[in-house]
Amino acid sequence: MDKDPQNNNERLTRQQYRQQQTTGSNDGEEEQQLSRSRADQKIEQEQLISEQKMQRLRKRLNIAIISLVVAIIIVYLILFFVK
Repeated sequence: MDKDPQNNNERLTRQQYRQQQTTGSNDGEEEQQLSRSRADQKIEQEQLISEQKMQRLRKRLNIAIISLVVAIIIVYLILFFVK
């Protein structure tokens, strides 16, 4: 008879085979969705961390610019009043 390796002990109808294939693909899709959601969460977390770092850097740069402007004004005042 059939020596096909896929026909182990019982033969499946087309409907049973399709159901088996769809349930197998659904499991794979669920795993892909979970891995996608985990990847999305990781990307969101990295974006939040990078935004926080950018905010800290902006504050530090603003402080540095303001302190340099104040230092330049002080130097000009010292040079103007000291002769």
